[in-house]
Amino acid sequence: MTVLDSFIDEMLQTEVPKTVFINTLLRALEVPKKPKFTVPASPYTFESNIHGLRYDYQANEVCLCYKVVPSIYADMVISFRSFKVILEGLGICIRMQKW
Repeated sequence: MTVLDSFIDEMLQTEVPKTVFINTLLRALEVPKKPKFTVPASPYTFESNIHGLRYDYQANEVCLCYKVVPSIYADMVISFRSFKVILEGLGICIRMQKW
């Protein structure tokens, strides 16, 4: 199992609908998220319950991290294009309840 498998499992949990979160992640691929100046600064652009996502707009990549115990899964870097396909597929699966 990889961090991507874990992320997909989290997004497909039926108890907590994730469609709003998925739509937010999709929008952020097109329009950069405005920075928040908090102390301490979060290392992630977005966070779910157990995953952190760092968007690199210059490299057009997303780094997917497992927050709970980082040593369990290695971080995974995915291109914006591939991540968009994954998110759109998750959205369709949730709408059609195909899992």
